Amino acid sequence: MSCTCRGTDGATRVYALLHAARPVLLDLRGSAEVRTAAEGWGDRVDLVEARSEEDHWYVPGVGEIPAPAALLIRPDGHVAWAAADAPDASALWAALTTWFGRPRRG
Repeated sequence: MSCTCRGTDGATRVYALLHAARPVLLDLRGSAEVRTAAEGWGDRVDLVEARSEEDHWYVPGVGEIPAPAALLIRPDGHVAWAAADAPDASALWAALTTWFGRPRRG
């Protein structure tokens, strides 16, 4: 995936977000559902709110797709979960639990 996201600190390439070798939950629409669903994984998953500079992304083997609303990216760069439009909090919660264990209570 090649995408430049624009956050509050300027433009950042997605691969730069993975330098810490931690999972990244990329919220491209400022979704309250994404923030709420991710609360129990803050110690293990980096939540990044950003905006894509592109309306469409090129995915090898698939072609051009509309930019997603949110992505859960594993530390190895593979996408573990994606929301095309409105994020489904229960599906995100299931993906976070599958890949990164049960949420921690604060």
